[in-house]
Amino acid sequence: MSPRRLDLSVLAEILRREGWDVVVAEDVIARREGPHGVWNIYADGAGRVRLEITREAGMPQGRRVQVGEREYRVLRELHEVINVFTTIPNEDALVEALHAMEDIVWRKLWEAS
Repeated sequence: MSPRRLDLSVLAEILRREGWDVVVAEDVIARREGPHGVWNIYADGAGRVRLEITREAGMPQGRRVQVGEREYRVLRELHEVINVFTTIPNEDALVEALHAMEDIVWRKLWEAS
C-alpha cells in the first residue's frame, strides 16, 4: 500500500497564511523576496519539502565597457544558494518544518562541528 499523498491545495493555503506568495502546479512553489534574499519553498504530494535561499555573498562590482561605438555596463554579482531538505508526514507538519528550516539557516546549524 502506498502512502497517502498530501493535498497540494492545503499546503498552498498553509503557506499563504504564513505570508508566502504561492503557485500550485504539479507541486507547490512559494516565494518571498526581501532584504535577506530570495526564499523559495518547493513541496510535493509525497511530502518532500525544500527551502532554497539565494542571497548576496559579496558586493556587486560594476564596470563600463566600450565595444565599437556602443557602451555596455557589466554588473558582476556573487550569490550563495542554500538548500534545506526534509520530508513531512502530513499537511499539519508543514509549519513546524518551515520554522525549523528557517532556524537552521539563521543559526547556520550546518556549520556546527
